[in-house]
Amino acid sequence: MWRLLLSAFALTLAPRAPAAEPTVELATGEYPPYVSQQLPAQGVFTEIVREVFRRAGYRVQLTFQSWPQTEWQTKTGKVAAAFPYRPTPEREKDFDFSAPLMSPSTYLFYYKPRMPHPPQQFKSLDELRGYRIAIQLGYWYIPLFQQHKLNTLLTSDEVNALRLLQLGHLDLVPMVRERGLFLIRRVMPGHEQEFGYIPIPAEKDTPLGLMFSRSYPQATRIREDFDRELAQMDKDGSLKTIYQRLVESTLPRGPASAVTRGSPPAD
Repeated sequence: MWRLLLSAFALTLAPRAPAAEPTVELATGEYPPYVSQQLPAQGVFTEIVREVFRRAGYRVQLTFQSWPQTEWQTKTGKVAAAFPYRPTPEREKDFDFSAPLMSPSTYLFYYKPRMPHPPQQFKSLDELRGYRIAIQLGYWYIPLFQQHKLNTLLTSDEVNALRLLQLGHLDLVPMVRERGLFLIRRVMPGHEQEFGYIPIPAEKDTPLGLMFSRSYPQATRIREDFDRELAQMDKDGSLKTIYQRLVESTLPRGPASAVTRGSPPAD
């Protein structure tokens, strides 16, 4: 009898195992240098997402899928959120968005050997009607370009657009700066100095964040926890430190003034 009592007493004194971290299911696709299965830490955006959720007390379960699939799984509640996504009026009808993790600027890339005098001083997109400009389905700038009646050419992806730019079949390709520089270095190594870029008027940045489901269990609470820790990372400087590594890794080789034009990325 005494042995049973002592055993029970010992169990009450034994330290309890910590509760397991809740798991949050996320989806993403290939969008280097921000997200990619082939990059260290699966890309800088993924690194930030994992760190924010770690600080918030969550364990991340991440799957890579096609972009239409990530959106469908988020909408149907199969995953809590997908990233990286830019808020648009159309998306905000079905999804909620986190605060931006980063706000890189969008630029118009051009090929210097075929355009030695790019339209650097223009103040309105109306002034670009004489140029052939690449577009890809689903991108935010399509309604804007349509509004200004620009001469656009639908391309299969941004790599194809860059190749058409080099061949002279296009004049301008809109891309986020870091992504454009990354793709040029990857598919056209040694030709980085031949490309330049100019800012788009009225387009200051491209806020990228998590697109949250409205059907996933506790999605609102998860998003609030995420935003709280993201704000703390922004405050203590760790968010900027991670982003700065991305900027440094995508800068062209050689003097920056000979390759690029435009303001530094948004903080």
